[in-house]
Amino acid sequence: REITFDVDVNVSVFETNIRAVGGLLSAHFLAMKFLPWYSDELLKMCVDLADRLMPAFNTKTGIPYGTVNLRKGVPHGETTVTSAAGGGTCMVEFTMLSRVTKDPRYEMAARRATVGLWSRRSKLGLVGNHINIETGVWTHQDSGLGTNVDSFYEYLIKGHLLFGDG
Repeated sequence: REITFDVDVNVSVFETNIRAVGGLLSAHFLAMKFLPWYSDELLKMCVDLADRLMPAFNTKTGIPYGTVNLRKGVPHGETTVTSAAGGGTCMVEFTMLSRVTKDPRYEMAARRATVGLWSRRSKLGLVGNHINIETGVWTHQDSGLGTNVDSFYEYLIKGHLLFGDG
C-alpha cells in the first residue's frame, strides 16, 4: 500500500517539521548507509511533505502560520499569531533538505522565518513568546527559555553548529 500525504487534514507546521520531515530525513540517511537496494523513496516522501508545509511560509514577514492543511494549504481563518518556537524551528530540517535535494526553496523559507523573528528582538536581544506573522508585532513580549521560545534558541545553536553561519 502506498503512503501519501495528500490528505485533507490540518497539521502543526512545527510538529510536522520536527517529527515527520526530520524523521524522514534521518531515515533517508540511514537507509542510504545500510540498505543497498534503497532508491530515495523516503527522501521523495520528505520532499512531498515539505512542499505541503511551504504555503505556511507565504506571509509578509516570512514567519510561517502555525497550521497548514496538507491538501489545501493554510486553512481559512487561521490565526496570524504564532509562537517564536513554532515560527523559527525549521532551519535544521529545511536547510538539510535543500542541501540534499539542491533545491534552495526550503532553506530560503527557513532562513527568512528565522531572520523574521531575530530581526524583531528586543533591545536586550530577546525574542518574545508570540508574534503576529503578518504585522511582525509581538503579541506577547515576555521572553524566557520556556515553552514557545525554547526551540527557537535551540535551533539557532544547532543551525550554527551544522551550517557554520549566523
